[in-house]
Amino acid sequence: MGVFKRVKEIVAADLHRMLDKCEDPVSMAQLYLRQIEERIEKTNEALAGQLAAEQETASLLDHMAQIVAKRLRQAELAVDREEERIAEIAIADKLQHEKLMEGYARNLDSIQVNIGALKQEIVRLKELHRELRERLYFLASRARAARAIEGAASFPAYRTDKVMRGFERLEQNVRRLEAGASAKRWAAAPHQGELDRIDRNEEIQAELKRIKDARGKKQTG
Repeated sequence: MGVFKRVKEIVAADLHRMLDKCEDPVSMAQLYLRQIEERIEKTNEALAGQLAAEQETASLLDHMAQIVAKRLRQAELAVDREEERIAEIAIADKLQHEKLMEGYARNLDSIQVNIGALKQEIVRLKELHRELRERLYFLASRARAARAIEGAASFPAYRTDKVMRGFERLEQNVRRLEAGASAKRWAAAPHQGELDRIDRNEEIQAELKRIKDARGKKQTG
């Protein structure tokens, strides 16, 4: 926390110096508005990427589900034909794709969290941009009046503390956005090593028994 507070103090001090030296605070405010617009554009691009990733991951999940259902049907048919080895192979592939589905589901959850965060940041930045743009309108009016009255490039009677507080909030929001974008990554795909450690034989035999019992009930019924 101390480091972030110190960075904030340094940035605020630099901004004060820039405004003090700037002959045209209106131009300075316009510069910050353009920076907000650029940040909104970049956030929109990040959101578009996450939305595309969400669609792709959902498509992969649907494909995996189709494979799982197909392998189950193959295992059931093999049991009916008393082809136990073929049933075991189908079950093994079914179980592996179910594990992959779990990983893709975790990825999808992470992506959706990112999407929600990006949407919130876009709303926040747009609201900040609107507020500062309105303030800029009045700032520009006061600047024109000051120049007309004073006949000078600066207007010493104008207090910049409100503008400073507004842009300090902007900087905090931008830093929060950047930190969130750096911290949130797609969840890693399931490691093959984790799949290899699963006791395949026990899972396969359990699934095989369940299918046999189910198919036996159908035949006796």
